[in-house]
Amino acid sequence: MSFPGTPVSFGKRYAILNLDWMTVLLTAAEGTPQGRTVVENLSKWHEAVHQKSDRPLTIYTTLAFNRGQPELEAKKPFARLIESFGTFEVGTPSAEIDQRFELDEQDIVLRKTRWSATTGNNLEQILRAQGIDTVVISGLTLSGVVMATVYRLFDLDYNIIVIGDNVLELPPDQHTMFQKVMLEELLPKMNQKVISLEQALEALNEA
Repeated sequence: MSFPGTPVSFGKRYAILNLDWMTVLLTAAEGTPQGRTVVENLSKWHEAVHQKSDRPLTIYTTLAFNRGQPELEAKKPFARLIESFGTFEVGTPSAEIDQRFELDEQDIVLRKTRWSATTGNNLEQILRAQGIDTVVISGLTLSGVVMATVYRLFDLDYNIIVIGDNVLELPPDQHTMFQKVMLEELLPKMNQKVISLEQALEALNEA
């Protein structure tokens, strides 16, 4: 995918939102060329954000349920969708942010119980309390987690910037098809930005 070459600004009131950088999903992806590339891109982005002296509000989400998944009704659509990946039980490695991304006390990790990053936690409250107007998104999966979050934040009137190099559809062999529809058609139609990792790094440096 090609991206417009014009400079991008995050503005002064932006937050970094990293969606479901989870061991179980990255393990499923990294056996493919597309998956390996995205993992490398996420690592570059993670490192750049953590090296910034005046680090922006940085939030990670993880899909996680209490023991026995009381948040899910058995045999309903979402339960059926995720059952092949495991239980996503709180505290298990598969439901945590992958260890290759080292977090610190400045990072915020929010549990969620559905695709959207806003479900089952206080993300909306945090963004409002910190005066955020722009959210910069990376994550898995494109058609599910990323787009569900985009639609919710769009409804809440946030400016949304998706780093196109930092999102991936699962399974990865479907990525090209979904990328074309969602990154090249849907998001521009919503007047939201899709940028390259290079543009994101430049904007981060200038912010």
